[in-house]
Amino acid sequence: MAADMNLVLKVLELIFGLIAWALLASVHGFWAWGGQHWVMFVLVTCWVVTLLLLILNKAGVFSNDTVDVIYAVLAALCYITAAIVQCVNADRHNYWHGHHWGWGNPVFDRHAASAAFAVFTCILYIIDAVMTFKGKGKQILPK
Repeated sequence: MAADMNLVLKVLELIFGLIAWALLASVHGFWAWGGQHWVMFVLVTCWVVTLLLLILNKAGVFSNDTVDVIYAVLAALCYITAAIVQCVNADRHNYWHGHHWGWGNPVFDRHAASAAFAVFTCILYIIDAVMTFKGKGKQILPK
């Protein structure tokens, strides 16, 4: 069974984005420090737009490589800013009253993991943009 690269990338973007979103949501609320709302906005908005573009593309309703490249670049830029904010917030939660928690602090661990998945998702969007720009997004993967 063969799958096109565009589908594989979009599904991975959705999966990694959802994991980053879930990790952030698990510490959102009392632990929401500066920028957390921006990160949540990026994660949710990019996830919904990616899902809509995927559905419209696969249904044959809308398919435009220019829109896909522009969206992938914008999503990658937003994701990298979100990852930076997550790294800063993870570092904030690593210290409490001068005490270094290190690994094992659940708030720090979730912020760090969310930042890592945001970086992975950003990389996927960059790959998606480059492959679509070069016209290889429709390339069939080997079996």
